[in-house]
Amino acid sequence: MNITPQQLVLGMDELLLAIYGFVIGTNMNTIAEKIQMRLVSSRFNTCFITYLNSVPLELNYNTRHEGNEAIAQILPLIQFMKKYEITALFELRINVLCIDLHELRDNFAGFEFSNLGVLELVITTQNPGRISYSNRVLSVLSLFSEASSVTNLNLFDNTISRPFAMYEDFLSCFPGLKLLDVNFGNPVKAADPDGATRASEKCLQLEHLVCHNIFGDFLLHSESLKVLDLSSCMCLTSIRLDCASLEEAWCQNHIIIPDIGDLIIGGVSSIALAQEFGNSDKAFIHEYLEKVNYHIESSKIESISIIPSDAIRNSDDFHVGKDCRIILFTYNYLL
Repeated sequence: MNITPQQLVLGMDELLLAIYGFVIGTNMNTIAEKIQMRLVSSRFNTCFITYLNSVPLELNYNTRHEGNEAIAQILPLIQFMKKYEITALFELRINVLCIDLHELRDNFAGFEFSNLGVLELVITTQNPGRISYSNRVLSVLSLFSEASSVTNLNLFDNTISRPFAMYEDFLSCFPGLKLLDVNFGNPVKAADPDGATRASEKCLQLEHLVCHNIFGDFLLHSESLKVLDLSSCMCLTSIRLDCASLEEAWCQNHIIIPDIGDLIIGGVSSIALAQEFGNSDKAFIHEYLEKVNYHIESSKIESISIIPSDAIRNSDDFHVGKDCRIILFTYNYLL
């Protein structure tokens, strides 16, 4: 662990930091149970606060599943961090119902997010598309307008009944974004479903993009992207890429779904690619899914195709890295 001069001045050497780390940890939700121990002495309180400003902290704000009990625990934590100007929050995971957005905004108003690196924002409604919550969502997004240090961003919002421009502006707050995972619920309900790709093109350092429920034609230009995951998008009709640094692209073949045309990857049929490169050996499928930590039962996969980019390199619609691989999953939807 690297010790800053400020930590040394305040008496937090490596050994003391290690002891505090063992006793207190970095998860603010569990630290809440230990926060009273700082009252043992003024010296201990000073060290306690110094420690919290010296390590990357995590906070889980989940009121969707835990309701009022979660608020009763989290709100004092947020107030405590504001009071003592604790700005070391590195990872924040938010999971709320749309009706609680105002409360979320009020609780975090004035909070300092200057060191935030990982942000997960899950906003859910039980009736997507029936009511617009754009003003509420905007008020929450504005909380992070100065959180330029965010590198990992996970977004889920099925309340969409509006243009994507608000999220496009939101992404512009994170110039150093490396990973973006975006899901806007049911594609039939989503307005501007390919807006995520248009917005991601403005993230000039983005290396890993995961899109869910995108449908129709997928077109993306990026000079920095290394990994593209479209494996949960079952309604794509074509994939066209201009990504010179891309090393791996994941997608799925909807060969078994009736009434949906063949997926075209850079002008080449996914059916043809699966026939040429597909491996349906169950042991291989199981081992591969474990190797890449892909969360789906191997029994649901008909075959996995590992396709070299050379197989479609002659297409004008597919410009990727020289050694890029296309991982094509063919699902068995009949199971």
